[in-house]
Amino acid sequence: MSDFDLPQSPAGAWLAWWVRKLNSGGEGAQASDWDRYSPAVKARVSEPLTAETMRANWQANLGRLGQVTDIAIEKDEAFAVVAVVKTVKDRRWVVGIDVEPEPPHRMTRFDFERRHDFQLGFREATADDAAILADIERRCPIVMGETSVHFDRGDDYMAATRLMEDCSIGLASVDGVPAAVSCGAEHVVRVGGVLKKMITVSHLRVLPEHQRKGLWGAANKVLDKYEDRVDGSNAYISVDNLGMQHGFANTPNKWPQLVHRIPLDCAALAGPPAGRPATEADAGDMLRRLNAFHDAEEMFVPYTAESFSRRMTRAPDLYAWDRVWLTDGALVGAWAYGNALRLITEVGGERTVSRSGVVMDYAFAPGAEAELEALLRAWCGRLAGEGFDSLVIYSSPASPGADMLARLGGGAERFFMWTPGIAVPEGAEARGLYVDAAYF
Repeated sequence: MSDFDLPQSPAGAWLAWWVRKLNSGGEGAQASDWDRYSPAVKARVSEPLTAETMRANWQANLGRLGQVTDIAIEKDEAFAVVAVVKTVKDRRWVVGIDVEPEPPHRMTRFDFERRHDFQLGFREATADDAAILADIERRCPIVMGETSVHFDRGDDYMAATRLMEDCSIGLASVDGVPAAVSCGAEHVVRVGGVLKKMITVSHLRVLPEHQRKGLWGAANKVLDKYEDRVDGSNAYISVDNLGMQHGFANTPNKWPQLVHRIPLDCAALAGPPAGRPATEADAGDMLRRLNAFHDAEEMFVPYTAESFSRRMTRAPDLYAWDRVWLTDGALVGAWAYGNALRLITEVGGERTVSRSGVVMDYAFAPGAEAELEALLRAWCGRLAGEGFDSLVIYSSPASPGADMLARLGGGAERFFMWTPGIAVPEGAEARGLYVDAAYF
């Protein structure tokens, strides 16, 4: 590793230590390194970092950034330094560090962002940006082998966000022209039996001509406002989406359990009406069924009367009590979002357009699996008559009802899940993985 001419100051010493650790991939990292950080910085991390997790973080950063090859100092003060760092990947990064004035000069601020050769802009999108956001998504196909897919959210780009508790959309631009969008939502999950606040990041799209320019991070800057009040984040990446997997190659906390997105063929599975529409008077019974059914799955948070009422009334034009159908032993609630989202698939030059509904909630009591199937078939029949071709339901290999859903679907689209900042609990590979369709 080359030596660099760095300021001989407390802030400069902290920068030098950071560069050494990064370039060595965390060699010699130990738990006591955590003492270099101020209490305020430590408070942002849900659990103390061990030597092992520190080394893993350094190695992940080295893989993402590459080794530092050159440093130019832009600000040199005793307790504050700003440096432009160049790495082997021929990218430049601005590093800003503040330290406490008293020994041992613990770090109080660490800013890190890409420096570009163009004007990078970012802001939070609003409903007035709906047409711009939809256009970006249409122009950003997801390539999986020989298959290319893209989404068209029509005139109501914001529809899906209204089903989430607290959602923000970031819009990044290159020299003033919109080029990337990212959606993130804060919500509570249960991991290893412990409640965690999490940001689920979805709908990240970067125009092909502007990829690998750092727009991913720029669009996600809108989520910085959540940083001090969440434990971590999560993202779902298709097993077949090798491009996105490359971007997550050095991201920690990849789960061993897969998420299954199962499209049910409405025409093939269409069945007669079953059950009855729920009403608000059924709320207590519904939440007890859902809690019992999903209780053993990771990521599921048992409903209370208040939280379930909020879910069912958050966007009543999209999903409300009457969208849940009940039998004595099962329930299925669906949102027919095909008017707000079309999936366009191209394989070998052939183009198909799909309109799908999605199952928001489902459960069955022991021995009532057939009732769940009857409700799913009834929903397929309803949607087929309205011009929808599929009903999407989420599961995992260890989730209840997984075998039956796999049989009905005839195949599943598989997704990996990462939770940066939240460790994968022991035994997660043997437990089901719950997915709230509103956040997928």
